[in-house]
Amino acid sequence: MAAPVHNPVVVREFGDAGHSGRDYRTEPGTAVRATLAGVVIQAGAGGVVIESNAIWHVYDHLGDVTVSQGETVETGDRLGTAAGTYLHYEERAAPYEADGHRSPQFDLHTNARRYG
Repeated sequence: MAAPVHNPVVVREFGDAGHSGRDYRTEPGTAVRATLAGVVIQAGAGGVVIESNAIWHVYDHLGDVTVSQGETVETGDRLGTAAGTYLHYEERAAPYEADGHRSPQFDLHTNARRYG
């Protein structure tokens, strides 16, 4: 049986009034999974940051973080659950400064389409 197709709905776009990522509609308690494999460089306080191939993948507005700093995660691993009605996701290119943001590609990752 094929995995269900998941088409995330963007509720706030990258670049809108200085917005540095995309906000995706979700339901509280929805599992949030890693878009790519990498190392957790920050976890807690409602967010997770994973470094993968010189890109920081930032997940924010998590109610339950299930990974720890220093842990290695694989594509599709559960990072936690959504705290509210949207998930903030952004990508930052090295050297990770304020002007290092790029348009997020979360909805293009195979993982985003496979896992709900």
